[in-house]
Amino acid sequence: MRRRTSPFTAVRSEGALLPPELLQRVAEGDRELPGLRPEDFHLSPNERVNEQISRSWSRLVGVWAAFAPELERMSPNDPGTGRTRERWLAPLFQELGFGRLEPARGLEIHGKHYPISHRWQRVPIHLVGAGVELDRRERGVAG
Repeated sequence: MRRRTSPFTAVRSEGALLPPELLQRVAEGDRELPGLRPEDFHLSPNERVNEQISRSWSRLVGVWAAFAPELERMSPNDPGTGRTRERWLAPLFQELGFGRLEPARGLEIHGKHYPISHRWQRVPIHLVGAGVELDRRERGVAG
């Protein structure tokens, strides 16, 4: 059996969730595929989806370029939570269409407390600083 090669150099699809055929249809702008029209992204009919993607990408590249030097100046013991939230995560979530996230105190499920920092509508979101290790618990850092 010969394995098919993908025309996408930066994407590797495993399994059936996003088969290469679907990715190809998206790349080609297949009009029969739902969810690719400007209206689906709350754009006016004459706006192009790719142009909006380019605008969003350009904005976030600029936001990251302004934030990256702050990361280099951070002390190894500084979680950088406030700066990360305001200078990177808030613009990122705004660009993704979440708007301004609401601060939240936490969530209790079946008697167990889960620290969360924000909500979007009814979705709990926990934002941490760029200096927080995600693979293990850190003393003094909620979540």
